[in-house]
Amino acid sequence: MGDQTQEERLGELRETGEAVGKLAADPDAFREAVAAFRAEDAERFQSILGRLGLLGRCHLVCRWICSKHCVFICIRLCGPIREVKELDVEEMLAFARETEKIAKDDQLLERLLAAIDKEDEKAWKELVERLKLQRFCHQLCHWLCGVRCRRVCHKMCPPPPMITKVAEIPVSQITAHGRGAGSSVPPGLTPADNVAAGDGDHPFGGSAHIEGNFLTVAGATDYKVEWAPAPGGPWTPIVAPLIDERLVVTPSPHIESYPRVPDGSGWYAVADIGLLGPTQLTDWSTPAPDDLYYLRLTVRNGGGTEFSSALVPILVDNTAPVGPAPGGRPRIDIKQGDRVLDCCETVKRDGGPLTITVEATDDNFSVLGVDLEGGCGFGLGIFSKSYNGNLADTGAPAPGIDIPWDPWAAGVEPCCYVIYVRIYDRAIVNNAYSGRHSNSNWHSITIA
Repeated sequence: MGDQTQEERLGELRETGEAVGKLAADPDAFREAVAAFRAEDAERFQSILGRLGLLGRCHLVCRWICSKHCVFICIRLCGPIREVKELDVEEMLAFARETEKIAKDDQLLERLLAAIDKEDEKAWKELVERLKLQRFCHQLCHWLCGVRCRRVCHKMCPPPPMITKVAEIPVSQITAHGRGAGSSVPPGLTPADNVAAGDGDHPFGGSAHIEGNFLTVAGATDYKVEWAPAPGGPWTPIVAPLIDERLVVTPSPHIESYPRVPDGSGWYAVADIGLLGPTQLTDWSTPAPDDLYYLRLTVRNGGGTEFSSALVPILVDNTAPVGPAPGGRPRIDIKQGDRVLDCCETVKRDGGPLTITVEATDDNFSVLGVDLEGGCGFGLGIFSKSYNGNLADTGAPAPGIDIPWDPWAAGVEPCCYVIYVRIYDRAIVNNAYSGRHSNSNWHSITIA
């Protein structure tokens, strides 16, 4: 609050006035909201604001009601405020010293707060007189009531539900462009980023497990997770069954798996949640085509009021790298001088070094490697490259990469070999980086 500019403060005041005015336009709803506030009935308070489209301004409405409530309570407990024409700093200093004493006595604080909460004039008056704090009655009351305001408004206006993980990647590690960063939680499924090795900036594919938190919503009865191709929709509910577990007592105690199935609109019943707990939301079969999508969690309470999470952008990739060779495989050509080699051709040292040309791409390119394998269990890396953090790098686009290579200088023994080209993308598929997409091709050669 102290860092707010004048315009920000004015904006907050305008927004509060608009919200309170909208609530006041429905007198019955206004009275019901005040009653819910005084009863600390969060579900009823949220339902009233939800009906009027004011959930997003819950804290503003709650603070306004609470400020008025504190004025009423403190006049009731302390009587009218005496006229004061200027700020008495010495009185403030004296009250500060009394505040320190009161704050050290937990039992006293509890009794004072109880008198405020219950609006108990008799108990309040007895405490104030025993402490000889009559001249500080209003200051003490407003201090304690302000603390109560913060507590009650946190209860009445909790944080909205949130999606916390997608494919075991915390949402805090997912960028505005929908790419995730390692490592996964729990670790092991996706490693920490190492862009030089091609690891990082992950899209998502296959089935993605979604976790979240909606325990802040009082009286939650149902939830659903939806996806859309744009922030404004259209929204499609995820209706996949989610496998949960429960304890079965008879005929002998054991853990049993069972599916939690949403209704046709994607609503999962909170009452159906088993031993895996409320954080396990659903499994999302990521859609086609590859693109940026958005996820949201919506929670419904017993009054039918819906609470929605912030949107989570997810870049979907369900496509393997592709090349111009038959079947979409990478192209690999080998030349010695001007001669293009057919499969299984023999090359000799006096013909000179080789040129290997490879061509294959992926929008989420990770790493490409060219390797020699054969002989008697022999293997040799010829060439490799990674995206190295460059999101514009697609691998080996047309006309391809020419790789000069001298097998004799590399100490390759005369024998039959296969030269492979392999390309990988960065997708986390079925919740694990090990499931990422790849493509390959090869060319046999005899080195004499």
